[in-house]
Amino acid sequence: MEKFKNITEGTRIVDIANEEGGYNYYGFIRHNGEWVIMRETTTQTQYRFALGADNYSTNWTNRASLSYGLPTIG
Repeated sequence: MEKFKNITEGTRIVDIANEEGGYNYYGFIRHNGEWVIMRETTTQTQYRFALGADNYSTNWTNRASLSYGLPTIG
């Protein structure tokens, strides 16, 4: 996961869900409550991210219906 270091920097991984509808999900939280959920295809060929500022638990529960995209890293 080194290639995703920038988007997950300062986070700790708190949840993993494997093989849900063709995806693996990884939930990360920062100390200030911001969160990142990474969605990976089970073939490990595509990675997309959903980002938020609060309500991690609710968003983790609803992870399949979140909008995922490529992050702006820079």
